[in-house]
Amino acid sequence: MTKNIINLEINEISPDLISDYIKKNKNCHLAKLLNKEILKIYTTKVMDIEKNKLYPSQTWASFNTGKPFSEHKCYWYSDKIISNDLIWNKLVSKNKSVGVLGSLHSSKYPKKFLKNKNYKFYLPDCFSNKNLTKPVSYRSFQSLNNSLVGKSTRVTGLKNLIIILFRYLIKMIISPRKFGISFFSTKMILSIIFFSIFYRNKEIIRMAQFPLIASIFFDLFIKYKPNYSSLFSNHVAGNMHRYWYAYNNNSFKNKSKYSKEWIKKNKNLIFFSIDLLDNFVGHILTKKQFKNSIILISSSMGQEANPEFDSKFLSSYDGKVTDMDLFLDKYYSFFYKKYREKIEFICFKNMAPQYGFRIKNKTKISINIISESLSDYLLSLGFKNKVDQESGSIVLTLDPYTDTILQEKYCLREANKKFHIYGLKFFPIDDHHSGSHSEYGTLITINEDNILKKNINKCIEKEGYINYLNYFKLINEYFDK
Repeated sequence: MTKNIINLEINEISPDLISDYIKKNKNCHLAKLLNKEILKIYTTKVMDIEKNKLYPSQTWASFNTGKPFSEHKCYWYSDKIISNDLIWNKLVSKNKSVGVLGSLHSSKYPKKFLKNKNYKFYLPDCFSNKNLTKPVSYRSFQSLNNSLVGKSTRVTGLKNLIIILFRYLIKMIISPRKFGISFFSTKMILSIIFFSIFYRNKEIIRMAQFPLIASIFFDLFIKYKPNYSSLFSNHVAGNMHRYWYAYNNNSFKNKSKYSKEWIKKNKNLIFFSIDLLDNFVGHILTKKQFKNSIILISSSMGQEANPEFDSKFLSSYDGKVTDMDLFLDKYYSFFYKKYREKIEFICFKNMAPQYGFRIKNKTKISINIISESLSDYLLSLGFKNKVDQESGSIVLTLDPYTDTILQEKYCLREANKKFHIYGLKFFPIDDHHSGSHSEYGTLITINEDNILKKNINKCIEKEGYINYLNYFKLINEYFDK
């Protein structure tokens, strides 16, 4: 008889990092489970795309469909994907019950999921303009989550954060658990706030999302006990990108990229983010409702020390489009002057520095020319950029952080003064991507049974890793038993 499977999708967490965490935290829950031989760590490997092109929305699309990128063609968050190919929708078609909270591409809603009894709960990722959830009582939380992600930038804006939270304050007071507010999450958030103050780093506040969604997942799983459920979080990946240099300075030849004070302040932040995961695993394992479940901790790829960081230019600021209407109005004028034709875009959510668009109105001008004109417009302003086009989707990459010419030409004040009329805003930064994407991801099992163990062993290559496309296969086969 098969067990329920809970998949904690912890974005970009690598097997070496988890092993190092367990080694240095011998009293943590994961270490105790490993010592009891209840926990096993497997390494997965991306096989369908080159290392230098790795990107989370692409790798999770491959991981959760079992199809290589050459087949599903989904690279950016705004790209289309066949919803029925995703693992949770495939299981529903086999009459298995599922629960989804935040998994990437779940905002490509399956048809009639609200009426389908096999979708026990469904709170999609934040890359949709809709706030549909199942149960419907979580729509206010989804709206809040979407708002926070939509307004987020490289640097946490505490003022905007407070304003957004204030709008939902009454609903939070009336139904706190519908927003993930519980004794467990409150305790974790208080520790996050303490560390934010202690280390004088407001970016730590970003991690507060995980206790909230973890608490919601906890409640929903206990209520519905689906055969397969998933919870996605990016809270470890963000810290790895920002603070790998502080975590392991020995990974780099250049030992003076940051001050000793910066390294000391940020050295423990990656492990602190894993502490939150470890606490959640410990929390659910104390409850009888989770005893007969297999818990997975997975990542579609990993991270490593950035091999190019030793020679990397450390930018003093980053920026993003904060007023999309103004940004597009300026571009539309540029386009009209050149082609004497009006154009309008529909915007789709992506994670900055990417911005997704589709052409709203019919036009005689090809999408290739429109894509080129968008790039030309930004070049005319002096911005390095990249525009991708696939199946009617246009994705702009505008990354001031990596634009050395821009950084050397304008200081922060000058950049804001010159470009605010184009809908752009810039902000100071003191961290840079010292962690970079790795093809090696993680599949951790807790309480695996013989059926899953056999499925996993069949997927292990002679080199010792699992082709990450086989995750889809081993889960499907597990529930076919």
